[in-house]
Amino acid sequence: MNKRRSFFKKIAGIGGLLTLGAIPLSAMKKAKKIDGRFIHMVFFWLKDTTDPDAFIKATEGFLTQIDEVNSYHIGKPAGTPREVVDNSYAVSLVVTFDSKEKQDAYQVHNVHKQYVVDNADKWNKVQIYDSWGEIYG
Repeated sequence: MNKRRSFFKKIAGIGGLLTLGAIPLSAMKKAKKIDGRFIHMVFFWLKDTTDPDAFIKATEGFLTQIDEVNSYHIGKPAGTPREVVDNSYAVSLVVTFDSKEKQDAYQVHNVHKQYVVDNADKWNKVQIYDSWGEIYG
């Protein structure tokens, strides 16, 4: 009798796995690509006298005025305690653009230039990483 129950449990388990294949792909959550082919990642190490929340508000305020910006994310370190993670910055900014040319226009945009002038005294260090991606798939 125990062998029979064990057999039926195994069959039920296999049947459950097989039914997963019957779930339409459209019903499964898929990872989404970032909206933009040019990614501009900026990391700010703020001075002790700088309020990070006020800095974030000022940063968001200028981004919404520049048409070339496709999308953006502003955040603070997530505090993920892994050896390969750098949590030493205070604020991160990720801005996406449809092209390198739009990113180039952003760099010389009067609103961006004024933001840098108005806020340069609020940070000790800025580190930037730019990434250009082809469209795959």
